[in-house]
Amino acid sequence: MGQLCCVPFSRDEEKISKRPIGIRDLINEALHQERMGLKAKVKQIKELLFKPETQAKIRRELFEGRSINHSNQGNDVDFSDTLT
Repeated sequence: MGQLCCVPFSRDEEKISKRPIGIRDLINEALHQERMGLKAKVKQIKELLFKPETQAKIRRELFEGRSINHSNQGNDVDFSDTLT
C-alpha cells in the first residue's frame, strides 16, 4: 500500500489551476463572499424600508403621542432620498 503523506496529487496528475492558490487568494475569496452576503442583506432592508406600509409604521412610531404641526411641512420624513 502506497504512502499518502503531504503530496496533494501525484506527479502524473495535472493541476487544475495554472498558478498555486495562496493565502491571499483564500482571504480575498472569503472577503468577496462576505461582501456579497452583506450586499444582499442591505438590498432586502432597503426593499423593506421602501414599502409604504413600513414607512407608515415608522412614521406612526416616531410621531406617536406628539402633536404634529401640519402647517410646518418640514416635519415630514421622506425615506426615498435618504436610502438611495
